Amino acid sequence: MALLVAWLLLGGAAWGQATVVQAPIGGQPLLLPGRVVCGPVAEGWTVGEDSRSVRPPRTGSGRVGQPVALQVAPAASGCTGPQETLTLVATGAFPEVEPASVVLAADEGRLELRGRGLAGAQVFWPGPTRDARLEHEVCLDAGPSESPQPCVLPVRRGVRADVSLYLLPAGARFGEGVLTFAASGRQLTPSELQLRPSRVVLSSVLPAVPALDLSTGEGRLVLPHPEAIATVDCEPAYCEPSEDGVFVRAVPGLRTSLGLRVRLVPRVFVSRGEALESSASGVLQLLHCPVELVSGPPLRGAADVQVVVRMDPRCAKDARSFHWRANGEPAEVAQVVQEEAAAFVLLRVGRLGADRLTLTATRSEVDPTAIATTSVDTLAAPQPRASLELPGFGKIDFIPTNREAVLSVASPGERARLVPLPVEGAYSVRTEQGRFRVRGDENNSGFVPLRYGYRVEGVPQALRSVDLAIVNERTQRALREASVPAPLGASALSEEPLIEFLCADKEGRPLRLQPGTPARIPFDSRDSCRIIIHRERLRPEDGLQEIILEVDVTSASGAPREAARVNERMVLQPGGEPRTLWLKNVLEQFDRIVVRVSHIVDESRYLLAAPSSRASLPSVQWAATLEGSRLRLYATATIPSGLYRLVQPTGQLTLNFGLLSRLTLLDEHGKEGLLGLEMGLMGVGLVQTGGLLNDYPPTLAAVAGLGIRVPLGSGPGGQAALSVHIWGAHEFREAYFTKPTDGTPGREVGRWALIFGPSISLGNIGMNL
Repeated sequence: MALLVAWLLLGGAAWGQATVVQAPIGGQPLLLPGRVVCGPVAEGWTVGEDSRSVRPPRTGSGRVGQPVALQVAPAASGCTGPQETLTLVATGAFPEVEPASVVLAADEGRLELRGRGLAGAQVFWPGPTRDARLEHEVCLDAGPSESPQPCVLPVRRGVRADVSLYLLPAGARFGEGVLTFAASGRQLTPSELQLRPSRVVLSSVLPAVPALDLSTGEGRLVLPHPEAIATVDCEPAYCEPSEDGVFVRAVPGLRTSLGLRVRLVPRVFVSRGEALESSASGVLQLLHCPVELVSGPPLRGAADVQVVVRMDPRCAKDARSFHWRANGEPAEVAQVVQEEAAAFVLLRVGRLGADRLTLTATRSEVDPTAIATTSVDTLAAPQPRASLELPGFGKIDFIPTNREAVLSVASPGERARLVPLPVEGAYSVRTEQGRFRVRGDENNSGFVPLRYGYRVEGVPQALRSVDLAIVNERTQRALREASVPAPLGASALSEEPLIEFLCADKEGRPLRLQPGTPARIPFDSRDSCRIIIHRERLRPEDGLQEIILEVDVTSASGAPREAARVNERMVLQPGGEPRTLWLKNVLEQFDRIVVRVSHIVDESRYLLAAPSSRASLPSVQWAATLEGSRLRLYATATIPSGLYRLVQPTGQLTLNFGLLSRLTLLDEHGKEGLLGLEMGLMGVGLVQTGGLLNDYPPTLAAVAGLGIRVPLGSGPGGQAALSVHIWGAHEFREAYFTKPTDGTPGREVGRWALIFGPSISLGNIGMNL
């Protein structure tokens, strides 16, 4: 940038430093002093006969802005050695601008001009800093070039009023090492390229807060456009323009305000509505107590906004008596903190809606003399981003009323933090090991947003816990219990189970049955069995518990007793009296009782840490059997098929039927043994279909012996079984004689026989002995 400024001051680049030569299409030849062209040139450029000049293309808009390389040397003899490269650029025609139409609205960021041939014309100006690159804009094609057309270009807002603007044709370059020629072939100086506004319009030339700090006896007033000030007057004090504004001194000691009038340089105006004025005036409040806002930008749109201002210690002693105003509204002094080098004042300013906050302190409400003032931009209130987590169960979207949840809050920005605040009657907040813990009011329900205090660093230690604003979440969080599946039996947290299964022992004392361990109950204690649900042992932090109670009673044969069946769904609430459920219809020896209690899988009620937790919800089960005798005597109907008579005459008895009584041993579960003693009456040989006993008479026999019985199943009529028997039988029949084949007289067959064979039996009517 420094080289560019030197180039502008010297009237452009010298031929010795030139690297780019540009001229409009159709222009006259350009003399290259001190250089000889060493070769041909393309793209419509032509070389003069003396090889010391070049001529731009005569026609061809497509060549505008296209660079063409040209090899040159100081002399013709130099073309055989090292050569220089010169870049030729053909530009569009120079635009014709009406001087009176050039208007620069510096604060609005707008440049207006009017003229012919503006299509593609470029305007260049320096960047905001010395080392910044050049800024530029291009005029668009607005219509026929024969008639004057307007061009409006955006410029950087707040550009200096004396900014140097340079107008160049389409395709042209601008900067160090660039030589620009007119169509006549004459080299143009920077002043000939400069675009001078006929008017520079400013929005304001005085500061937004017209206050001057005179705590040191003299002050410096910073102006938004000091380059636009020609003269300044502030009688009776002495004022003079400075590099960044106005320097003021020699102010009479009793004055609290000072009139200031500035006159602007030629062609610069300040707008007052539709009118343009060449001067501006105002009243400066003379401040003897400089203040600085140290709590950062105040929040806009938040509740209960407070700010911390830093004051000189000599002024802070009267800070409480000052009348403070925030954007014209009264502000209350909440606290004053004295330190060695300064004093800090905490002000309550309420809710802010403006984009800027102006604080002013006067001596009193009656005396409007300004003591201090400052102004700062406001900041939109941050939207809290927070999450609630129940340790061991993950994130939740509500505020639990029966246990604490861990609250995590994202930082709203640098040097700031959000601290959750309790809401009376809704929820409470406490801090443990640097983490926030939130718990809802157990006597309340509904929805509530979490509230946060906005706090910043950089303020005195005594004010770091002060909430500079109150912000709320946009979402409403429900207040309800967090239901966690509670262990139903004894656990590591409590030796007392939530649910008990009790029966009396042989002495009639209550006996607690252990879940998962098969138990035996005296038969006489069958009516003492009950299930006790201890709601008083349920912890409040576990919340409501939804369980299902199942009771199944089956007989020794496995048949279910439907009258004893229980399947009940319950919702348990912490507290209250224990609930007792008595078992019913437990009738016979060896009846088996199974009690199951489990949580109902309901994700809308329970908090589950993971999908796998659905299968691991706490449950408990008991199994108990009534004690009974080890002998059973019962009667059954039997249908032997194919009994075989083992004594003479031997053979198969085809159709048989009878009633048996059976004495057998029982195991501890009431299941009968395979072998039993049997006695009964049988009708044997009721139908004979052939064989050796074809003519044997049907008979009724008394039988006694042994039998092996295998149960097949259960049914309404009792138990069915497959048996194998060996009996001794006494037959009640008429005399029967054998029939020898040799014709000799037969002998009488005895009435005692031994019978063997299988049967199917139905029924089991009897008693345990």
